Amino acid sequence: MKLSRVTPFTLLAASCQAAYVQFQDCADAVTNKSLIPESFRAGVEQGRDGFEWRFDVIAGQADRNACEIDVGDVIPRFTVIDYGSDIKELSGEIVNMSCYTSEWLGPRAHFTIASSFKRSAFLDTFRTTLEITTKDNESLSCIRAILTPAAQEPTRLLSLWLPIATFVLTCIAACWPAQQTTKSLTTKNGRIVRAIDLLAYIQFIFFSGALSLRYPGFFQPLVGLCSWSTLMLPAGLVETNSPYPRAGVKDGIYEHNGTITGAPGLELLTQMTGSPVKPQSWMNTFVLSLIIFFFLYLSSYISFRLSIRKPKPKLTVSTLGAQLKDRYWTVVRLFLSCFMLPISAWATYQFLDDQIFGYRNSAMAIFILIVLLAGFWWSWTRDSEMGSLVIQSPGRLNKNPESGRQYYALVLFSLMFLRGSVIGGLQTYTSVQLGILLGCELVQLLAMTLWTRFACFISLTGLLSVSRLALFALHIGFVPGLASHSGRMLVAYIILCWHVIVLTCVFLLPALLDMAHLMMYGRAVTLSDAERGTSVREVPRPIQRDQTDIEELQKSEPIKNGDANRFTRASPSDFNQLLLEMILKREANNPQIGPISQKALSEFLKEVGGKEKKADIEKTPEVFSDSSSTLVDSRCSKEEIKPMPDTLVDDLVAHLFSEENSAIRSTPLHNTLNRPINEYFISSSHNTYLRGRQVAARSKLKGYIATLSQGCRSVEVDCWDGRDGQPIVKHGYSLTTSISFRSVIETINNYAFFASDLPLWLSLEVHCGPSQRDIMARTMLEVFRSSLVVEPLNGSSQKLPSPNQLRGKILLKVKVAQNPEPLQESLAPEYLHLDGPQEDLERGDCQDLPGDLLQSLAVYGASRRLPKDAEFDTHRNFIYSVSERNFKKHTKDHRSLELAGTQHLVRVYPDPNRVDSSNFDPLQCWRHGVQMAALNCQTEDFCMSLNQAMFHGSLGYVVKASPQPTQIRLQVDVLMARGLKVSTGNEPVYVKMKLLVPDTSNQKRRTTTMLVQGPDVAFDENLEMSVETNYPHLTFLQWSVKTMSNGRTMPISSGIAKIDNLKEGYRVLPLGEPLNNEGRLLCKISI
Repeated sequence: MKLSRVTPFTLLAASCQAAYVQFQDCADAVTNKSLIPESFRAGVEQGRDGFEWRFDVIAGQADRNACEIDVGDVIPRFTVIDYGSDIKELSGEIVNMSCYTSEWLGPRAHFTIASSFKRSAFLDTFRTTLEITTKDNESLSCIRAILTPAAQEPTRLLSLWLPIATFVLTCIAACWPAQQTTKSLTTKNGRIVRAIDLLAYIQFIFFSGALSLRYPGFFQPLVGLCSWSTLMLPAGLVETNSPYPRAGVKDGIYEHNGTITGAPGLELLTQMTGSPVKPQSWMNTFVLSLIIFFFLYLSSYISFRLSIRKPKPKLTVSTLGAQLKDRYWTVVRLFLSCFMLPISAWATYQFLDDQIFGYRNSAMAIFILIVLLAGFWWSWTRDSEMGSLVIQSPGRLNKNPESGRQYYALVLFSLMFLRGSVIGGLQTYTSVQLGILLGCELVQLLAMTLWTRFACFISLTGLLSVSRLALFALHIGFVPGLASHSGRMLVAYIILCWHVIVLTCVFLLPALLDMAHLMMYGRAVTLSDAERGTSVREVPRPIQRDQTDIEELQKSEPIKNGDANRFTRASPSDFNQLLLEMILKREANNPQIGPISQKALSEFLKEVGGKEKKADIEKTPEVFSDSSSTLVDSRCSKEEIKPMPDTLVDDLVAHLFSEENSAIRSTPLHNTLNRPINEYFISSSHNTYLRGRQVAARSKLKGYIATLSQGCRSVEVDCWDGRDGQPIVKHGYSLTTSISFRSVIETINNYAFFASDLPLWLSLEVHCGPSQRDIMARTMLEVFRSSLVVEPLNGSSQKLPSPNQLRGKILLKVKVAQNPEPLQESLAPEYLHLDGPQEDLERGDCQDLPGDLLQSLAVYGASRRLPKDAEFDTHRNFIYSVSERNFKKHTKDHRSLELAGTQHLVRVYPDPNRVDSSNFDPLQCWRHGVQMAALNCQTEDFCMSLNQAMFHGSLGYVVKASPQPTQIRLQVDVLMARGLKVSTGNEPVYVKMKLLVPDTSNQKRRTTTMLVQGPDVAFDENLEMSVETNYPHLTFLQWSVKTMSNGRTMPISSGIAKIDNLKEGYRVLPLGEPLNNEGRLLCKISI
């Protein structure tokens, strides 16, 4: 192993001075006098009238000593095809001849031939034929070559240093110490992503410039005779044991002027070591890759340790292991983002000699590919943020569920690997190579559009993807025979100019602006400033509070640091005293803690705390005199107690943060259950049997168990013909597994009323034939028995029955024909032995049931599609099913469904294109009176949280309310968060409140950003919101604690509740998902 072969690419580039040469032997026949060329080199210098060319030819003779040839009898002639003019016949002069003897090859003659001819165009390329003859015109040798002159010195310097300087500046800007503010954290992460995107773009420049469509060659810097590789590093190495002999290219080497290895700079830049066909190169690559990975690992860990402010946590073996494991994901993302494409290209390049097994290089290539894929798959399956370092956070991607970001990363890295494999493995199939690479860029752009919508086109990653797609499309012009030489040169100039524009405008200028800004305003405000006495009250509050999360962070003030010790480093007792000061500041004229009477404490709990009058502590002193709470000593007089010791303060704060003091009511107000069932919103589920995505997933009974256990009152059963004659449940045409219909019905029967005894709807999607439809009906009659509604209830002919009347009952929703015959009022008693033994049904007592038995069981749930012309049946009730998309069409421009005054129900289900089981916004459905907004309950997203808040404590049924113009004024004093789970110290956090209304824009407010080092943080800030709406019963409050991670605003924990379910006073808002927090947010709520 020779690690000395690894040379900085800048040194190699600086030594490039001459032209690139490809040649082949064009002699018709070989005689004993023929000179067989073995090496052909070229150099060029600009003269007065043209260009002076110098050619070095090494040749040998078969069965003769090449050194015995008479130089005076040798005449070199050139036939030069200048692509900008006619063919020219030129003569040359042998200025020197030497001889050397090789131990293995024998004597060899070295000719130095000089010639001169003009060059017609900048960066033009010449095809020349050198014929060496005797004075008698006897041919001694024929060499056909492609000559690419080196660019002018300014051009070469510009092409060399523009990418290097840009990359260095972006790296410096990315590593510049950032201010400890949310704004600086956002911009710093953006600068890191820019540096990585620049490295990827430089790789793209050189790999696309190395695509040779005239001759095969991954390391050949010719593309359509002109490329950035030709400009910056005009070098190439073609050896006799490489794949080039297949195309007739025997040997051509760039005159490298004494560099250490002679390896091309392209290879050094993109793949770190020397030529891939060198015996030691694979070991060099493996060792150097490990060194780079270890260096990144060490740098990441040191940076992480330095970011933790004093006092640093005690370092133990367990904490060290956890920290190193946490850093691993970041390092893997960074390493794969930068090196997956070149390493995969290099690895697949080894397979071009048709000898895969049995060689050390090939074995190492296979090993590297396995390590790359295994490392990526392991990281991707364990880290949902995989790929975040190469995603420029287009806005809508952050709003997608975690699975969306993860699958986008999978597509991104898979395309990296595919590009590298195609570049390295399809050298002799260049047209196919170009087509696949063009397809890769198109797939990436489509994937970005799918996950981020059209917002991707205004992001850095989107712009670069469009640029790569356009440039690869231009490369089609280099396909042989497709365009003339002048056309190919024009395309080459367009590509070069495009690269310059992208490097300058997208990377260099922003990097220069970043550097100027950092040097002028880069003095960071850290915790040390706080220790020198900076005051919290000297910092201005945020002005704009109705922007998106990123805009809010960018426009907010520096993080409060003045009272850092008081607000973030205090002990629990200090926090309790601080909280009491906040309360007294709001409620008492004299905010000093002193003696508190029982009466004063009772009044606080009743009026300020929002307690009901019956909770008067004077009348029920035992409430706070048990062993777990000593707010009031029962032995003290009622008039006055002693000054509160610390323990009493702690108990008061414990009570305020307790679950009993929750701001959310356990049961909704005014939720009567005696109105017709069509006047209720019903908690509904879609494709209940699925526990994951909508395609290639498993159908499980656990889906019904989990959904029913959460109080859902409408579940879906998709029924299909089973091969054994028994119906099955599955998602049709989507590669999902199936479960038996009977097992589903038995599971539903066992858990139907586990969480609620209100009526349960079974939404049956029946795709079965008549025989298995009949089996379905008989199965449900047998299993559900008396719970199944098989006839209308007495006294409910004019109106639908109420949930109270249907307690403990199961109702079926079954699709019927558009013009069905009137269903029987009831089934004859002789056919239904619901209270008899099960053997009656099993013996076939139902075999003579009239008509379609399954449809006859849909007593209140006959289902139809929503009519387009709004012509609803007025004779009986139906449940109209409509997709999310069609529902939006019906309600476009705020049109209503025109169901007022009818007894119909409407069920809206997600669009089929939601293959990831995402959910639609149910709020708009409820606004238009939709009773059943069926959601994918297996997906814990915002829409599902909204649904859970809607039906919280209601047992699955919420009564509708008529629209009524109402002005809602909400004031939330955010006091303190407790129990936050933060991963590292000094995290910037803030609280955001959002008022969700269905008929107007949402109102948003947020607190000042605070640095938090532990589970508790105090905010002490008042947030006020006011909105006018016609749907006060459909207004929700969402609260969330957020921080910054990888350049994105990330929620730490959040919650949501209906406004009319909130209690007033000093209450705690629960903090749960998305990071499985179990913290609480203490606020004073006034509505």
